[in-house]
Amino acid sequence: MNVASLLYKTMRRLQARTLGQLLRGGLVRVWPFSYFVHRHYRARLSPDRWNNLNKRSIEILRDHEPTLNSAQQTVVDDLKADGIHVTTLDRLLNANGLLKELQIEADALIQRPEVRDQIEHRVSKDGIKWYVVRVFGFQPTLAVPASIASLVLDDRVLDIANSYLGVCSRIKYLDIWYNLPCDEGDPSVDSERWHRDNEDNQLIKLFLYLSDVDEKSGPLSYVRGTQPGGRYGSIYPNNPPTGSFPPDGALENDLPNEEMYSCAGDAGTLLLYDACGFHRGGRTTNKPRIMLVATYASDAALDPLTYTLQNRKQYEDLSVPGKFAIREMN
Repeated sequence: MNVASLLYKTMRRLQARTLGQLLRGGLVRVWPFSYFVHRHYRARLSPDRWNNLNKRSIEILRDHEPTLNSAQQTVVDDLKADGIHVTTLDRLLNANGLLKELQIEADALIQRPEVRDQIEHRVSKDGIKWYVVRVFGFQPTLAVPASIASLVLDDRVLDIANSYLGVCSRIKYLDIWYNLPCDEGDPSVDSERWHRDNEDNQLIKLFLYLSDVDEKSGPLSYVRGTQPGGRYGSIYPNNPPTGSFPPDGALENDLPNEEMYSCAGDAGTLLLYDACGFHRGGRTTNKPRIMLVATYASDAALDPLTYTLQNRKQYEDLSVPGKFAIREMN
């Protein structure tokens, strides 16, 4: 890699980080600071410390224990067994017309001049993945529309995340991604390699495809059973706060090929998965990929919230877990 390329990638990473993340990322690479940083985050995510940080969220979940219907229970069972469940928006929420509403809302956001400019110039302003245009971005000033927030705050979705995580979760991240088509032969970038996320001991990610995603349109890939506590949960374990990136080809050599699942699907396909299991992002080569992304994690999670809601009065009627998810109660 030449100096210019290295400098470019470094600057892109800097754009995608808060001050705290930059400090953490710098110190974790410099001895002797790296020794103490790793010890600090391992201690933070140790069972005793994790439980202490989540004392309030555990109490709230106990006081508002979810009653799951059969569809929700199937999702939780699949998450515990395989780390992932693939369904559709209509099947899980019986929400006729909601997909169309979300597609219209997403398209309106994508048509904003600052987003169109990134699409037309074929470069995202956020992060190392130049081809992923984020509607809200890593340091958002644009408020999340109520229609999008209402999906990720739906009690049926929260009940699944909370039942799996064992705490009343927080929504840590929320965005719409517009993936630009790019060359198939380009080298993999960061999360396009197999990896475990580093933010928490377990966390749930929600992907809702707002466009059809075939094998050439960048589907998520997941290695079933690699979630914490899963049958392959101990292979290449996480190393807080840097996650885990095995050598290229290692998982293919060490695990059965049938466990590697490519999540292609039509618009309306809904993925719920534990991102602490091995997964990798897709790259579209034939058409734009548009999807809604949300992350549910505990109060021990390392990174700050990355979204801005609209008028708080819109959320006065949320359930207690819903209000907790957006920090309307502590």
